[in-house]
Amino acid sequence: MLEGQINQVKKTTMSQNIVQQLMELIINGTIPLGGKLPSEKQLMEMFGVGRSTLREAIRALVALGLVEVRVPEGTFVAQSFGDFFTKHLELMSKISYDNILELVEARVKMEAVLAEMAAAKSTEEDHESLDKIIGRMKDSSEHDRFLELDLEFHRLIADMARNTFLAEVLQISSVVTKVWMVKVIEGYSIRQKLVDQHIAVAEAIKAKDPATAKEAMSVHLDTINDLLVEYKQKNGEISAN
Repeated sequence: MLEGQINQVKKTTMSQNIVQQLMELIINGTIPLGGKLPSEKQLMEMFGVGRSTLREAIRALVALGLVEVRVPEGTFVAQSFGDFFTKHLELMSKISYDNILELVEARVKMEAVLAEMAAAKSTEEDHESLDKIIGRMKDSSEHDRFLELDLEFHRLIADMARNTFLAEVLQISSVVTKVWMVKVIEGYSIRQKLVDQHIAVAEAIKAKDPATAKEAMSVHLDTINDLLVEYKQKNGEISAN
């Protein structure tokens, strides 16, 4: 399957070169999601390296979330790139204030569009599901449970938009911001405000009003994201300048 697509590597960059080549083959689909890599012996022959060098490269790919080793079956590509992109986003979000703002900005824009699409495509069954989640949010007394319901609300809207790519991207960004959300919900008295904002988004979707749904979601996320940035500034995690 991979003959002719793998180059033997130079000794000075052996494991890094293996990682790079396998990453490219995975990301471009030559080795499909969930697919099995050739055996250790076959890979050693293809790359022209020893067992320790190959295993070092495989460990790096496992750490990146691109492959998993199942004993005794072998090494398999992950079922999705979610963990891989999440690890990179988590790292990026810790690097600088500007990166955090970029992530926040991207999430606002994306979820506003998802709400707009959901308003156009949603069904009566979807509307009932929205009402049920909001009802559970109102009754929730624990921070962790409230947060899970909040994330469930946003995931449902993404599903209602009927766009699997955007839904996957939302899932990735949510993993990053979830850690912040816990602190915001614990540290600010905004639960009722959040419930009211969720209701505004849901009502616009149920009314099949894309423009209003988009605006309501933007207002909601601007509120959350302002508090996320304020929290991180207050705790010295990012610069206030």
